[in-house]
Amino acid sequence: MNDVSVEQLMSTDLTTIERGAAAADAAERMRDTGVSSILVVEPDGTLVGLITATDFVALVRDNDPKDRTPVEAFMTTDVVTVERDATVAELAEPTAHGYTHLPVTDDDGRPVGVVSTTDLTASLSRAG
Repeated sequence: MNDVSVEQLMSTDLTTIERGAAAADAAERMRDTGVSSILVVEPDGTLVGLITATDFVALVRDNDPKDRTPVEAFMTTDVVTVERDATVAELAEPTAHGYTHLPVTDDDGRPVGVVSTTDLTASLSRAG
């Protein structure tokens, strides 16, 4: 199982939003697509941030959830990413540090997938 590649586990139906979008728009897109994270990208598709459902809890606690707060105000900018040929064993360190959504990027920093702890758990349950 440890030699299974991230590419075999990752979700490729990505939910993204461009930098500068409003928090309310990001929340609506997440709700409409049923995902628990959204990738923030530049117009050229380069990954610049990640927003999870947990990030929205803090935003709603601290602000009016209907305001026009830009996504940059609360997105994670020091995003931990993995390459598509990384193995499950290589996911151990970031997941041990609490990362639940790891964008998978190409050589140009553009997202090609996301691997979550839910993907990892599902894969482990199928293997066991």
